Amino acid sequence: MTLRSKLLTVAGITITLVFTAWVSTYLILNNTYNRGDNHVRIVIPQGAALDQIADSLFAHGVIYNKTSFKMAAWLSGKTRQLFPGTYYLPPHLTNKALLRQLTTVHLQEVTITIPEGLRSDEIISILSKNLDLDSIKLSELMSDFSLLAIVDHGFVHLEGTLFPDTYRFVKGESARGILERLLRHFNSRLLPEWQARAAEMGMTIPEIITVASLVEKETANPSERALISGVYHNRLKKRMLLNCDPTLIYALVQMGEWDGNLKLEHKEMRNPYNTYRYRGLPPTPIANPGAASIEAALYPEETPYLYFVGMNDGSGRHAFSTTLREHINKVNRYQRRGR
Repeated sequence: MTLRSKLLTVAGITITLVFTAWVSTYLILNNTYNRGDNHVRIVIPQGAALDQIADSLFAHGVIYNKTSFKMAAWLSGKTRQLFPGTYYLPPHLTNKALLRQLTTVHLQEVTITIPEGLRSDEIISILSKNLDLDSIKLSELMSDFSLLAIVDHGFVHLEGTLFPDTYRFVKGESARGILERLLRHFNSRLLPEWQARAAEMGMTIPEIITVASLVEKETANPSERALISGVYHNRLKKRMLLNCDPTLIYALVQMGEWDGNLKLEHKEMRNPYNTYRYRGLPPTPIANPGAASIEAALYPEETPYLYFVGMNDGSGRHAFSTTLREHINKVNRYQRRGR
């Protein structure tokens, strides 16, 4: 073979390879999957790797070949340029067009209001529903040490630290990132004077938040918060059982046994949240109280009262007593209204 023939052969092979590569690249980038005429909603979480994104696209029928999509991302230099967010993808997208969509900032902001007095499981339900988060993952993070370190003060669970307020989140944020934001907001609302007042009372922040959660769950009447707080502080000082129904309900919810009815037998159960059986405060807050209930826990009304019972008149008010005999009389009087 002459030199000229060799050069022509090499040139031919090179042209063939280049052409083949060009055709392959074109086919990979312009690969289209016919999945019908409906848009598909896809959520790409913060920090998702290319493999995770390909798996999600495949599972939702956006692509039919994960390798083809990943090759397209590699060929176009976009393997690390895919943005988190919520996408509504039209049908008949080529890999090239799909990558163009996914490399455009596409964040969806969501406003969420967390009302006062919700338990952490109720807040988890709101967050998971509105932000497409895994509720199991959120539940597991409630006792995560690194998150507990953000609020510090000796909390052993994040119950009580998910401060009620209106928040603006971005879909695609991680579960951990969402909780970190809630906790930092709790820290910002935990005023220095509150911390000083707790120390003055000889109580820890978790104890104050726990008292506040009891107040929050006992009354929806703002005028009664400080008075109910005063009753609980009086009982704590006298080492009396708190006899707080909401703590029993909390225990039953955690056990998966709450059916909406509190029974006498529940007051005998061996559970650390049973304040009819065990003295002192429950191990953690039983809800996430707002500022007003925290203020009530810190500044209880000075009162001789040791007991209270709901008046069952639709007002949400309570009748207060200083003696057990007086309390029993009022229980008999007001509880009949609910029968």
